[in-house]
Amino acid sequence: MGYRQVVIHSSEKINFGDNQLLISKDDKVTKVPLEDVNYVLIEDSKTTITSRLLAEFGKNSIALIICDEKFIPTSIMYPYNYNYKQLDVFNRQIKIDEKIKNEYWELIVKRKLENSIRVLEMTSKDIDVIDKIKKYIDEIHDGDVTNREGLAAKMYFRSIFDSDFIRFSDDGINGALNYGYTIIASAIIRNLAVYGLCTYLGVHHNSKINNFNLAYDLLEPYRCIVDKYVFLNKDRIVYPLSLDIRKELIDLLNTEVIHDNKKYTVDYSIGLLIKSYLKSFDTGIISLDLPLINYE
Repeated sequence: MGYRQVVIHSSEKINFGDNQLLISKDDKVTKVPLEDVNYVLIEDSKTTITSRLLAEFGKNSIALIICDEKFIPTSIMYPYNYNYKQLDVFNRQIKIDEKIKNEYWELIVKRKLENSIRVLEMTSKDIDVIDKIKKYIDEIHDGDVTNREGLAAKMYFRSIFDSDFIRFSDDGINGALNYGYTIIASAIIRNLAVYGLCTYLGVHHNSKINNFNLAYDLLEPYRCIVDKYVFLNKDRIVYPLSLDIRKELIDLLNTEVIHDNKKYTVDYSIGLLIKSYLKSFDTGIISLDLPLINYE
């Protein structure tokens, strides 16, 4: 598996040759070994891509992300049928009952709120909100039937941005949040495919029109990484997002998080989380190796 994220801001053509990604522009060709690449993000609507390269992306487990005119990722191509145990994994997933799904979701929500507290401690330092979220963590039960996660999110966003902040407004802060979340979600989708998991069989998200329910379940504890970045850079953020901001949001995949007192990049951490999910199928023990935000 690779380690590089390739962003194509402007290019005439990308194609395959000699086991490399070839990026052509102004009679110049940039070569990147496919074995080094995890993700390719295309922002230029005029770029031509060959079907052979698309096939090689699939073979090499490379995710392709396409952006719209505002540079917001709108689609993703991920490897298909990459894992040789895909049917076995699918059968295990589909047998998970609602009680077990609720237990997974409680673990995810609690870690998300713990990470939210860490971000608040590094940003707004709002003691009242921190104390309320700590209380909410203790009150989570039955798959968060009382929606403590949603209540905490409302307070959390208003604390780190401002009391007038409205999630999903068409502005720079929301644009940066959405971009960062989508990048990390794309990384999760790619890893789910590599490990043979069905992306639309979630543990909490269960939309009939969302092919990536499980990815958005597992995204939750990573969202705070994006939130922290956006808070620290909010004075630099314009809309549409600048190239520098977009690059830095993509580079959040290289940010370090903590697992068992050890630091790993977000990209590596995602693999640890997914492997722990798979391991729980074998052991019968509901446990997830969830990331903690690194204090820095």
